[in-house]
Amino acid sequence: MNAPRTSPVPVGAELVTDDLDASRTFYRELLGWTYTPSADGCAASADGLPAAVLRSGPAPARWWTLFGTADVPAVEAAAARAGARVTGDEVHDPLGGRFRLRAGLTPVIPGPGRPCWYEYMTTDPDAADRFHADALGLRADLPPGAPDDSYALLTADGVPVAGRLATPPPLDTLLPAGWMLYLAVADPDDIAERAPEQGGRLLVPPRDVVTGRVCAIADPGGAVFTVIRPAGG
Repeated sequence: MNAPRTSPVPVGAELVTDDLDASRTFYRELLGWTYTPSADGCAASADGLPAAVLRSGPAPARWWTLFGTADVPAVEAAAARAGARVTGDEVHDPLGGRFRLRAGLTPVIPGPGRPCWYEYMTTDPDAADRFHADALGLRADLPPGAPDDSYALLTADGVPVAGRLATPPPLDTLLPAGWMLYLAVADPDDIAERAPEQGGRLLVPPRDVVTGRVCAIADPGGAVFTVIRPAGG
């Protein structure tokens, strides 16, 4: 009998962009990132701790959620059986989302200027929940007191590791389907004001949600992300 497969979970994020200089400047001015060069890009840090990886690649720019797993081939096979297309380390799910699958990654420590949450956005939550269960072993559980199933927590061994949001109009036309990166900040309103000054676009103005105060931004290359001041933070 095979040993149970440990579910892969989001552990970090990677920006692929055709203009590294513009991206480095944008995130340095917006979030205070510092950089260490690499062969094809750089590693970004916030407050001296790893925040993300920036790599050179074709346009349009995109933030990729990185999933860590001890058994990449097994997860690739499960994702393919669930209807995904696997190309290298990229997994393209049947709903239009995509992520990257890696082994041996050290999870990013949440904190200011660093990833703190990952959320799958979709107009077909039932299909998304089935895919994540079949491909990744993640169970969709409704938060306590949830009025409906528009938002679910994706759990691994009972521990929430990500979220799933049924995107309502007009968010479904403003934000891309698939994985959304959340970066922790002290003041989303300040970020919303300064992002356009650095060449970004404000997609969703600051607003309060159950998990905190958020706003969604596209960077100069078009890569979309969300900043959040977590509730209670």
